[in-house]
Amino acid sequence: MENSFLVVKSFLNAETQRTQRGAEKAGKSIFANLCVLCVSTFQFALSASASDYATSLRSGWQEYLTGNHTNSLAHYRAAQAAQPRSLEPKLGLLLPLLATGQFPAAEALAREILREHKTHYLAHLRLATALRLQNKLRSADSTVAHALALYPSDTGLLYERGLVKRAQKQFAAARYYVGQAELLDPDNEAIFRELADPLLFTDLAEITAPASPGFARDLGFRVGETPARLDATVYGGWIDYQGTQVKDTARLLGVTTWLGFGKAHVVETSFDSIEIHRVGLARFKQLDVNVAYNNFSLANWRLRAGAHVLANGDPSTDGAWSAFAGAEWFGSPRWGAGLDANFARYEDFGTGLEVTQLAPKLGLVLATGADWTLRADTRGYWIHLSEDVGFARRNFFSAEERLSLLWNRWTFAAFGWSGRQIFAARGDGATIFNLAEKHTAGFGAEVKRSLSDRAAVSFRFNRAEFRELGGTTTAAAHTFLTQLGFTF
Repeated sequence: MENSFLVVKSFLNAETQRTQRGAEKAGKSIFANLCVLCVSTFQFALSASASDYATSLRSGWQEYLTGNHTNSLAHYRAAQAAQPRSLEPKLGLLLPLLATGQFPAAEALAREILREHKTHYLAHLRLATALRLQNKLRSADSTVAHALALYPSDTGLLYERGLVKRAQKQFAAARYYVGQAELLDPDNEAIFRELADPLLFTDLAEITAPASPGFARDLGFRVGETPARLDATVYGGWIDYQGTQVKDTARLLGVTTWLGFGKAHVVETSFDSIEIHRVGLARFKQLDVNVAYNNFSLANWRLRAGAHVLANGDPSTDGAWSAFAGAEWFGSPRWGAGLDANFARYEDFGTGLEVTQLAPKLGLVLATGADWTLRADTRGYWIHLSEDVGFARRNFFSAEERLSLLWNRWTFAAFGWSGRQIFAARGDGATIFNLAEKHTAGFGAEVKRSLSDRAAVSFRFNRAEFRELGGTTTAAAHTFLTQLGFTF
């Protein structure tokens, strides 16, 4: 009996062990199947997520290209939600943000990207664009300058800095950067359109100030929007003399035209009249005619040549003429330089007086702001006479300085000069001082206001000190001049 019980017990133990092993095996099989199912589900989810991400990213770009910027925003944001750490949707999102005018949001997102990716090209480019479109021009210029230090030959960055410089009204710098971009990508239509815009050449529309005793180089009026454009300036004024032998007052009248063809050719003409009232003598009348040609074919250069003829009632200077030529480089946004030469012939003065003049010039931008520029222009003069006309010397030296503040539509300028001048040519050759007077100093001021994109008015005061031939005291001339300019 006892043996039978032991046999049954052994059998039950064996069955129990088999059941436990089967259960354990079955449990392991179920766990394995569950793991496989989870992995498959996760892989499917990842595949679906990747597919949704790629689809959203691609759709955001396609919608942006077709101009559906609202849809583009939605797709890029969906892609960003699918892959929060991805850089691609953030960069893509900047485009429709800019296109829909959400410039502060674009600026904030670009700065967020740059905090983690400090040298990222697109983030810098689109941040600069967002800043420019908010008129944060100094920050925009700093941003794109930093990026250009990393990518100096990138077309997009060069073009963007050109746009920033144009917004700052630094037109020479704008032409330089847009021109560099065009050299690298000559088939880019946006760059070509920018270079073809006459407004980019506003500062080259210089109006020569005829009969102006002061430093005559000043910024011109806004050019027209067509390849051919005509600027005209009329002026009038008077001179009050003090301490002279016979001169009392004078009346000034004149007109200057500036005809441009395309971006490379400009023809200047001026007709100037002065009538001097003299004590005890007949009035002295003089007519000056000036013609000059300007060429801008060489990048960042202005080449100029012309001639000047005068007619008056003075037998010693009537029929005198002069020829002049010059070159000016303005390729840098901060400075420019040039040299002008003038040769004059007075057939009936003495034995046939000849006057040679060289005038180097240097312009520097001292400071700039979002809507203003402070500029200094320096010019030197060396005048050589072929004979002594009564002042015991044949070589004369002098220097001029002009300080200009350009602010929105206003220009404020102060200028002065010191040294010795005789038979000088001023105003880039437009004004000839053809009387035997030794000029020693002068100063003045000018205010100009652009009335519109096609009109401007200016007012100028100037004091010049000189000594007449045979005189023993210093005389002075106070000049008051008003100019009104138009672009047709």
